[in-house]
Amino acid sequence: MRTRQEYVWEHFGMMDDPDYAGQAVQKLELYAANGYFPGKNLIITMESKSKPLSSFEIKRIINAYSK
Repeated sequence: MRTRQEYVWEHFGMMDDPDYAGQAVQKLELYAANGYFPGKNLIITMESKSKPLSSFEIKRIINAYSK
């Protein structure tokens, strides 16, 4: 079912880098200050070297938000 709902999808791809992770937290604060919230209109994915994001997980997320 199409809802015409728009989402922002932010992918944080280097979460094992402490500086990058700190900047990611700051970016999430900016999203919230501008009305974007995880589970509502903001999709967040993350990965690290030891835990890469899989295409299976991406498809699962897309399916969850397209209902």
